[in-house]
Amino acid sequence: MANRLIICGSPRSRGRSAGLAEAVRFAWEDAFPNDRVELVRLSDVRVAPCTGCEACASNVGRDELYCIIADDMARIRRLLNACDELALVSPVYFAGAPAQLKSFLDRLQPYFYANWRAKPKRPAHLYAVGEGGDPHGFGPLVGEARSALAVAGFALETVHDWVGLVSADGALPAGADPLTGGRVHPASAYTCAGPDGTHPRAASAHSRAAAHAPGADA
Repeated sequence: MANRLIICGSPRSRGRSAGLAEAVRFAWEDAFPNDRVELVRLSDVRVAPCTGCEACASNVGRDELYCIIADDMARIRRLLNACDELALVSPVYFAGAPAQLKSFLDRLQPYFYANWRAKPKRPAHLYAVGEGGDPHGFGPLVGEARSALAVAGFALETVHDWVGLVSADGALPAGADPLTGGRVHPASAYTCAGPDGTHPRAASAHSRAAAHAPGADA
């Protein structure tokens, strides 16, 4: 039996992200009837922003994931620690994460000081949701999720691009499979290009190969 966790990063309790998160939940329950599936909606919990106090850096004699902020993040950390596979569902706000999800990602800082990034990586998947129309895409959202989750012992494997495909009430297209539908790409295909090159560097070769693959868009 495996533990599977879905985190919905939307500030709204209803809408596109909430609908897709529920669909992923039902799909996992159907596909893995013996597994435990948990869904956390950040709209329903209290996760305060990281203050940068670095109390988690001095955790001698405390829980290795100690955080001075007392809120629902303690319960979410217990679910994160126990899960074998993670799905992160998020709307796209100006190409990145909404404030509620960014607070959650920043609060993973204790895992950095506890060196969870050195542990065997567990699989994670990002589901991006939005009305569509932003010419800047959502590369920053992928980078934020990949970086923060890696610190907590996860490897972001796939990105499920549902932008423009989920209706305002959270309904998926008829017959769509939440686990394989949408536009699915390896997370390594998403890079950030800057003056000193492309990051992650290991992904740049993959992106160039994909760009020149037969049938790729010009």
